[in-house]
Amino acid sequence: MSANSNKPTAKLGLYTPLADTVRSQSGAPMDVPLDAATRRFTPGYIQRTVDPEISDIKAQTAFTDRVHNRELLLVNAYRSKDSTGSKSTDNNNIKKKKKKGVKLSAREQRQLRVYEIPKEAHKHALFVPLNRMWNEYARRLLGEKAKGGLDLARLVKADLHGAELKVLRSKCPGFVGIQGIVAQETKNVFRVVTADDRLLTVPKARSVFEIRFAWTQTRGVVYGDQFAFRASERAARKFKPKPTVDLA
Repeated sequence: MSANSNKPTAKLGLYTPLADTVRSQSGAPMDVPLDAATRRFTPGYIQRTVDPEISDIKAQTAFTDRVHNRELLLVNAYRSKDSTGSKSTDNNNIKKKKKKGVKLSAREQRQLRVYEIPKEAHKHALFVPLNRMWNEYARRLLGEKAKGGLDLARLVKADLHGAELKVLRSKCPGFVGIQGIVAQETKNVFRVVTADDRLLTVPKARSVFEIRFAWTQTRGVVYGDQFAFRASERAARKFKPKPTVDLA
């Protein structure tokens, strides 16, 4: 855009079209008109936005050197977007990374919905074999104490994918009573598949969960606030006993 054009202005609003030579050098949209009002506004805007401690002479110099009689592209033509609004170049880079086996960033994983469980997989029957595998894993991990009970102190470090849990208490009454198999665990929530084929998200904070084991009547109780870690982090973490847990 020329801030000081001597050509007659077309009746197209505030701007007149740029020269054909400029249009041919860029793929950006160039149908931006310019008129006298714009030429009056531009130098004043530049001078108003310059640091007030700088003199008016330096502000005028900045306008002359950087704006006056220069073509300014207001759109970056090289970062095109597709019809959905997402940047096509970013999508292409993600696909290339995936093909090469390069580790994707968390943002890229969210874009590809890597960890999203598809709706057709929200079936309780699909997770029953996983629950059987988890019970065998838990039986070996927890073992038996000398007095015949389970070593539930190890439960805090166990991977709960496949475990059957029930919400005993929660700050939000709507979560109480939810029971199902853990299909996904994050730092802050459990996602469980219920017997009626629903995938529900239950927050760990301010909740108490009961873990059920298939081979014994013993039940494990998990306080969500003390359990707010990723499964991989819990395995190596040293936990200190806490006398109370606030559910208010």
